[in-house]
Amino acid sequence: MIPYQEEANMDNPEEHHLWALHNLPTIAGTGALSHPAILRRWSKHLVEAGCFHISYIARLADENGNIHISKLPKQQIKKIPAIRGPRHAYNNATTWVDVDREAPAPMRLPDPAQFTIQENHALVNRLEELGIIRPAAVPEHVAEEVN
Repeated sequence: MIPYQEEANMDNPEEHHLWALHNLPTIAGTGALSHPAILRRWSKHLVEAGCFHISYIARLADENGNIHISKLPKQQIKKIPAIRGPRHAYNNATTWVDVDREAPAPMRLPDPAQFTIQENHALVNRLEELGIIRPAAVPEHVAEEVN
């Protein structure tokens, strides 16, 4: 069962956002329905990513309404970009890791301008083998009459 906001256990990461994720509006104006197990995992994910509802944060305040930064919940995970491929929303090679883990260095391609002529020819030959580029057309040898 999916609790309403006032019924949700805000100390339970799986319920913290559960009520807010249910029946999310879609482009068509209707609510999106997902299995409660998926919504629970998403709620936990948001908490681990450092997203907390204002009602939870307000509970941390002292009698003057202040919250010391040391009392705020800590972010546990972060998103790192895909190390290969395009950087857009549809590259599913991006991943979530522990917040203290360093992102891997992005792949760097060598500059063909720094290659020797032989290395450039080898690169062209390999790209032709892979079908990425077409081999250059070899001109037909034709005899020409010269007077």
